[in-house]
Amino acid sequence: MKLKYQNKDFFKKFDNEYAYKKGQLGIFYKGDHIFARLWQPLAENVELLIFAKDDQDRLIKTLQMSKKDTIWEVKISKDFDEFYYQFKVTQDGKTNVVLDPYAYSMAPFNWEGQEVNVGKGAFVDFDSPKAGKMPREVNLKTNYGVDPIVYELHTRDFTSLLNPKQFKSRLGTFNAMLEHKVFKYLKSLGVTHLQLLPLQSTYTVNEFDLRILQKGDGEGWLTNYNWGYDPHNYFTLNGIYSSDPSKPYARIKEFRKFVDEAHKNNIGVIVDVVYNHMFTNRIYDDIIDGYYYRDNAVTRPVSYPPLADERYMARRIIVDSLKMYVEKFDVDGFRFDLSCFLHKETIDEIDKELRKIKPNIVLHGEAWAYTDLNTEQKEAYIKGSLDNNLQFGYFSDTLRDAIKGFDMHGGGKGLIASYDKNLLERYIVTVTGGLKTYNYNFLEKVSEYDAYTSDPRVNLSYASCHDGSTLWDKINFSTEKLSFIERLERYRQGLLMTTTTMGRQFMLAGTELLQTKPYDKTGVQTNDMHKSNYRDNFGEHPDDNKYEWNSYKTTDYVNGLKWKHLENENVQKYIFEFVQKLNKWRNKTRFFRLDNLADIEKALTWRKVDFGKGILIFELNVDNKTIQVIHNFGNSKFKYDIKGKKILFNSKINQTNLNYVYDHTSMILELKNKKGASND
Repeated sequence: MKLKYQNKDFFKKFDNEYAYKKGQLGIFYKGDHIFARLWQPLAENVELLIFAKDDQDRLIKTLQMSKKDTIWEVKISKDFDEFYYQFKVTQDGKTNVVLDPYAYSMAPFNWEGQEVNVGKGAFVDFDSPKAGKMPREVNLKTNYGVDPIVYELHTRDFTSLLNPKQFKSRLGTFNAMLEHKVFKYLKSLGVTHLQLLPLQSTYTVNEFDLRILQKGDGEGWLTNYNWGYDPHNYFTLNGIYSSDPSKPYARIKEFRKFVDEAHKNNIGVIVDVVYNHMFTNRIYDDIIDGYYYRDNAVTRPVSYPPLADERYMARRIIVDSLKMYVEKFDVDGFRFDLSCFLHKETIDEIDKELRKIKPNIVLHGEAWAYTDLNTEQKEAYIKGSLDNNLQFGYFSDTLRDAIKGFDMHGGGKGLIASYDKNLLERYIVTVTGGLKTYNYNFLEKVSEYDAYTSDPRVNLSYASCHDGSTLWDKINFSTEKLSFIERLERYRQGLLMTTTTMGRQFMLAGTELLQTKPYDKTGVQTNDMHKSNYRDNFGEHPDDNKYEWNSYKTTDYVNGLKWKHLENENVQKYIFEFVQKLNKWRNKTRFFRLDNLADIEKALTWRKVDFGKGILIFELNVDNKTIQVIHNFGNSKFKYDIKGKKILFNSKINQTNLNYVYDHTSMILELKNKKGASND
């Protein structure tokens, strides 16, 4: 039976006849036995191949599997714990050796720069003492729609540029992060959730090569660093972040310990997941050709067609793997890469199933207007096209672009670089959390893309994330002739612009220390490098004085956290401590954590909107306290009496004259007068 390129009706009928809805798939332990199951309704034969646990290349046993309903099953002795395995599938006279799509752990993998290598699963039992203990529950009593301050981090980056002689653990691992007191650090920043870039097994890595890559160590496409957006297996953790990829239980035990330590410090863990594509579609096509991907798709997330999440067994893999991370690792949320390629019914089911386990789970994704799904028929949750009532967060690129300008390929300038009336109009909409139900009667126009939701709990405010220029780098190639201190002030203005918007908050790791991504020409060349208009302030010596945007496969020199920046007194005092105070202030007040239109309408008063000069002043009265927010994006100072008002935050580092608000300056003031009284 040919499946490739068939239409939706065909697959609906196929699922009705062949989808497996009864029991568990993959590997499970029962008594003294291990059961192995694979869904393949069209195969003529399936065999289980077992490899030695001390030599993954040595085949020691081949077992015939029996077909039951639409699955193939075999029972083996529990003595094969920690051995490796693959399935051998024969369909229509063609035989493929394949990786179990439900493998809970794997043998160390080396892709060797090609797409033909097949990974091996490992027999592991989550209930074994070797898998470690389940993490304790987190005691986060938060409104998960608006309270989170999310810190986005790649596991490797936190320790990669530190001195290995000061660590017992290998740098770039879960254990090294714990050794470097990651959660004590995040608590000091006022962060509520840590979001980790994809942890699921990645195809384009070599788990036999565990070196940290310094400048010049890259090998182009073979550079052994990856953000994790090349999925290999959705149920297996990437072994490169464990102490030993050759020990199948190590990655499970160590990540459980990592989550437990997070919960001990009252910090939630969010995992980035990639269900829109796989690195190579051979991974599933070799199991059952033509079923798992939308091969007819014209718009694709990568060079290959997207995962066909609307088909029962593909959606089941997605939901089952997410449930596994909650049930077996107690993670507290997920970020969905290019969620725009997932049908809304898939997101609905994910929300329903995960909230049964963890009601306050945090879910958000990239709901861009970039998809093969029909937006006119509302097939996907897309920013500006289809809102949701799930509190499924959408990244606000409206805010990002207003702060620093369009991010791809350099883009334009944001408000922190130069004033633009259109960007100020867009920024005003982000203050409410992008509410489309709010009355912006003083604006000439409001686009459906910017005012996109009726619920502020859907809004995710951010200025930078992993796949874009850092805020510091963007300032350095979008401004000219500013002193170091002046650039710090523009940076602080960007931080204040983010904080003074409704919705959950999101920050790139290293935001607190002027994270930068200096160009290394030995990594993958993406043409996403931009030349700084300033000299290198920190002695990092980027090639051609350029900085990277899409640094997904380059050296640790580029992506690692630049801890040495904190040795600069100005960075420590004016950025690190500023971020700490901002986050902690937000956590203990409700001014920008209002979660509905009525409360926002009641609290918010616009005091001054001057599009000619680039001035925005508004007030919020919450819990009988009033603050005033002032943004001056223009090139001129304006007269304003600050005396009698308490300055909570000021992007201007040395404000000596309290009769003016200076150019390119933002402030948060605490008012002593009653709500409604004029300050002009």
